[in-house]
Amino acid sequence: MIKSKLRVLTGLHIGGSDDTMKIGGIDSSVVKREVYTNNDGTINYDGTGKKITEPYIPGSSLKGKIRSLLEHSFGLINAQKIMYQNEQDSKKREAKQGKPIDTVFYNGCQDELLKKKANLIITLFGESAGSGDSANTKITRAIFRDTFLTKESRKLYLEGKITLSEEKAENTINRVSVKANPRFMERVPAGVEFDFEVVLRKFEEDTNLPLEKTLEFGLKLLENDALGGGGSRGNGKIEFSIYQTENRDLNEEIKTLMKEIEVSL
Repeated sequence: MIKSKLRVLTGLHIGGSDDTMKIGGIDSSVVKREVYTNNDGTINYDGTGKKITEPYIPGSSLKGKIRSLLEHSFGLINAQKIMYQNEQDSKKREAKQGKPIDTVFYNGCQDELLKKKANLIITLFGESAGSGDSANTKITRAIFRDTFLTKESRKLYLEGKITLSEEKAENTINRVSVKANPRFMERVPAGVEFDFEVVLRKFEEDTNLPLEKTLEFGLKLLENDALGGGGSRGNGKIEFSIYQTENRDLNEEIKTLMKEIEVSL
């Protein structure tokens, strides 16, 4: 199990459902939940205490982003694109290119090192029953929990010292008419912290696979990328309290990881 604090460094937007649209209001809200809390920031599950609405980070968002970053880093997405580039049916080609790496890709891959990388990804993150080889579907080893506010951040909010939501206005401007089209995005403000937890299940057949190191490398990749929407526009920079990547050479780390993958089964 890996436990850490996930700290938001720039406003974070992971979209929730928007049941109503208000003129001049938020166009895209963040995912939230309702809880009852004590003054010290701890949660009451018996329905007593102060009821608040707070943001959280779904485990699916973390798992999907980290898996995608690792697949790109390992060169698997590019290999997948090349594998299916001669598919004549454009719909089938688009469906196969860019989908999560699965056992269909693994079985069709000719490069042994790429196959080892694909096997590592499939073993770590699993594949759904509707994808891959239905007769040999692999279950996930990494279980990403939904990530909730730390009691410290919740207490600061109750004391009025921080907010859990901010509004960011964005504009798209027509280059010809110079007409602005404003929209308003809700974000979790910088400084808010969440309790991050991922459980790594290890089976006997996983002995020679560097699952934990691969997962740790994925966390470092995420720190250097962005979580949620609008990453290229400044949103979603985060850090883990035990995996900060400042002054760390990720190129060297991936070389070390690749050596371990090469000798794995």
